[in-house]
Amino acid sequence: MSPQANAPPSEMAPHHVHWFRSTIFQILVVGGVFFCAPGMYNALSSLGAGGLATPWYANATAAAGYVFMAVLCVIGGVIVSKIGVRLSLLITSTGDIIYAGSLYLNSKNGTQWFLLFGSIISGMTDGLMYAVEGPIITAYPEPDRRGRMLGLWVFMRNAAPVIGGAIIFGLNAKLDSTGGVSLQTYLTIIGIMCAGPFIALLLSAPEKVRRRDGVKIVFRKMDWGRTLYEFYKVISSKDILLLCPLFFTSWFYGSYIGTLQTQYFNVRTRALCALVTPWGDIAGGFAIGYFLDHTKLSVKQRVRWSWIGLMALNLALWVWTAIITKQLYSHEPGIDWTSGSIFGKTFSLFILFEFATMATQTLLYWIISHMSSDFIVLSYMTGTLRGVECAGQAVAYGIKSSNTTDWLSIGLNIGLIVLSLPFAWVVVRKIGVKEFEKINFNINASVDEKQEVEIEGKEKDPEDGELTPDFKSFR
Repeated sequence: MSPQANAPPSEMAPHHVHWFRSTIFQILVVGGVFFCAPGMYNALSSLGAGGLATPWYANATAAAGYVFMAVLCVIGGVIVSKIGVRLSLLITSTGDIIYAGSLYLNSKNGTQWFLLFGSIISGMTDGLMYAVEGPIITAYPEPDRRGRMLGLWVFMRNAAPVIGGAIIFGLNAKLDSTGGVSLQTYLTIIGIMCAGPFIALLLSAPEKVRRRDGVKIVFRKMDWGRTLYEFYKVISSKDILLLCPLFFTSWFYGSYIGTLQTQYFNVRTRALCALVTPWGDIAGGFAIGYFLDHTKLSVKQRVRWSWIGLMALNLALWVWTAIITKQLYSHEPGIDWTSGSIFGKTFSLFILFEFATMATQTLLYWIISHMSSDFIVLSYMTGTLRGVECAGQAVAYGIKSSNTTDWLSIGLNIGLIVLSLPFAWVVVRKIGVKEFEKINFNINASVDEKQEVEIEGKEKDPEDGELTPDFKSFR
């Protein structure tokens, strides 16, 4: 019987681990693929409207892409469990290349149908990507390094917008008018994206991965009936359903902020946003990651203080957004970095949104990592997290696919955050409490055993045949 994935490191003797099979290398591989594919997509997105001259059609195609992404995120865990982690990661590295090509053709020739097609394909592969990366970044790291490993993941996924943003800025720094970015921008980004499939081939199979504490990564193989049963039990569990409102609203802001950039900033200032704002993501991910690993505080204190602080920050940013929006109405489009205080106030708002959103995202993954230690279950959970987030993004981009009033987006964001708070608190307050139960499906059994296991942390005792509670206490 292999050790459980959440066993305290102090109970395990240190193990020598070859770097190629180490958990940190697997996270670097996933981060490298994300750098080339969704990361460079995010670099284009940070321009607002994918770098195009007007936001409306780009927002409409983005909404369509997020619909398909939401579906693939949720069912992606089932696909991963059937075709394996490495092949899934390889597939995920291809869709954003098609999307970037569609942006190039739309900017050059005005080809709109291919932009819609590219957005849908990108949404599907990115949805599968989130179902692959989620369990890797939550199940692989040793418990005492989980927060920092999440911070490393945040850095890798946002290094792409930083480097991509630098390229975009260098190619567009002289364009001080409104409109679309240069065609060379898209060709350069496409070239970087093409490295993704080769990096994906470096990923090890879960059973070959080695942790420093000796804990094995168990990748259970099941028939379709068992797979669908577990999938349903996980996504319909009470704690996941209670977190769904917060999942839905966690990325809802992006369509409105991107539209503001496109409407009011000139090209070179949008390129500057693409270069600088990802540093807000990196800072947010590392800051919350290190705090969540701060062992002088209890797990209960860490999760509660983080959650309360981030929810307050998100609400404060939307109040600030309402104030800035009213001030922008008195300015003509084409705001430059030389435009004085209005640029400074708006630009800093964009950076703080990135900080708050990525810190919240990291916290949500950390919370989920405390809800199970089973790779497949975590795949279903993190896929649901990203799927519901994408559903929120689809709605948000659908709203901004036409020139709707800004106050609708602002009001919805504030309302959704407030609505999600009491539901999420029911789960947050249980993290770090001994009685909190994890969802695990017999993770210690061999993959060939067909032992009946129930949800809510109850597993069958092989010695007496009775179902006994499997409570997981926290450090």
